[in-house]
Amino acid sequence: TVVKTEPFVRKLINETHTRTENEFFERQTTTWELPKLPYTYLATYPSKTKAFKQKQIATIHVTGDVVQMQEMNVAPQDDKDYRVTFTFINAEEIYTQRNISLQTAGKSSKEHSKQSFKFKFDTDYGQSFFSRPNIKLRSMVQDPAMIREKLYIDVLNSVGIPTQQGAWVRLFVNNKPYGLYLMVDDIKKSFVKQTIHGGNNAVRPGNLVQMNAWELKADLVYKGPNTAQYCDYCYTVQNEGYSPLTNPLQELIAFMKDLQDFNPASADAIAYWDTRIDLDGFLRSMALEYLMGGFDLHWYSGSNYFMYRNPTLGPANGKWQWIPTDMDGTFGSGFPFSYIPTYKNWTDFSPSDPAFPLRRGERPLIQKLILQNPQIQAKFEEVLKEIVSTVFKPEAMNPRAEAYHRMLSADAKWDLGLVRQSPGLKNNNFTFEEFNNNLIMKTRNMQSGVLPWIANMSALVAKELGFTIPAGVADRVAPPPKKGVQGNPEDEEDDTPGQDGPNGGGNGESGGKSGAGHVVMGAAMFQVVLAASLAIGLLL
Repeated sequence: TVVKTEPFVRKLINETHTRTENEFFERQTTTWELPKLPYTYLATYPSKTKAFKQKQIATIHVTGDVVQMQEMNVAPQDDKDYRVTFTFINAEEIYTQRNISLQTAGKSSKEHSKQSFKFKFDTDYGQSFFSRPNIKLRSMVQDPAMIREKLYIDVLNSVGIPTQQGAWVRLFVNNKPYGLYLMVDDIKKSFVKQTIHGGNNAVRPGNLVQMNAWELKADLVYKGPNTAQYCDYCYTVQNEGYSPLTNPLQELIAFMKDLQDFNPASADAIAYWDTRIDLDGFLRSMALEYLMGGFDLHWYSGSNYFMYRNPTLGPANGKWQWIPTDMDGTFGSGFPFSYIPTYKNWTDFSPSDPAFPLRRGERPLIQKLILQNPQIQAKFEEVLKEIVSTVFKPEAMNPRAEAYHRMLSADAKWDLGLVRQSPGLKNNNFTFEEFNNNLIMKTRNMQSGVLPWIANMSALVAKELGFTIPAGVADRVAPPPKKGVQGNPEDEEDDTPGQDGPNGGGNGESGGKSGAGHVVMGAAMFQVVLAASLAIGLLL
């Protein structure tokens, strides 16, 4: 029985192909073209993976116990672990793995009716997902344009900061549509291995600490020599590294003590801090927090970042690297002001007071290094100039953002029309009209549209620092050469041949290329397969 046919005719990719790609019903385009962003600083590539093909919207099907899935939706705050079957389908790959861990993800995000999720593949039992055994599905409920976090990731790649990669996916659970999500790396020990160390098995990972904020903040203020003296949800150790199990924050506490003792008037501040932290990476991260209005990150909120003590950098046991995360509250989303302040006036570091929400408390790493030390401040301003001159300007960013908007349009409309599965204390109920409008203008709950934010902020920085933004779009540095198992996230072809990262695997139980049986050419052929595929939304 024909339920519905598509209003267009599908074609083979070219004359040499004998099959179509794996395609989604009523989506005429499967693989999109994306304008590339220019490289500002030398990038370091993660290991290759087929997980994050950013020119496609893949589909994930989860099959689990019906009662358990309902329990997960009704009580997401319970943090229960559920065992499910996971199937991932993009244009070329079909991957299935059984007995995968599924949980709801986040903290405040659990208050929403559209949940975020995380999956864990147990590498001890041979499970993997294209060398990425820990992934999250970000619900994007704070972003009507649905592109803010992905744009932030793209710019992190441009400025050479090791970061989560991301690609959009559709999620179905027991054949029910849950919506459009941004799939990203979940920052765990596996992320450190594959992204920071390029899949190198010989490196013993260092101390990895996750920072968050609620009533208290991960402000890096020294409070004493013992882990017990620090807020446990503000500083969560993901990997002890060289710190003892009895005092897992020991290395970070030593860093905070150095920060407390540091005199900002010191003449050798750059040399001092460059042995303790990847100073260039930190300054670039802070420049992006300011440029993109990251209200829920370290500078403004003392939250949503990791610090990793990389043993391959600097002196014995290495130095710290800064890893931002959860970048949806950017480009005017959640921004606390109706205007854009200069970086020197962005945050009031007076003691926190609920009666005065703009008083944010201490941030000694910002205050002592960027705002009070002349040498590091000059270095920070040079970073701002280089980023704005190269990548953070309308001429470079707008084509990418507009391409994402076109790519997501049909799936955003689908997502925004779905009935959510959780009760939710919050539901922003963004509309498709807001999805379209927030790209170019201020809409409900937003202080800016995405493109106006880029234009206004880049112009403000150029005026404040007294320089002219050069015309044209060009790499400031050449992309790094391909190295063995490492892959450029911008090059979709780079991650196709061969095995994913070292010891990565990732073909699951029924993976590999889709076969000739998936050839579908036009509406007549849809009549044969549609009844079986409509329920899961995938044309196979």
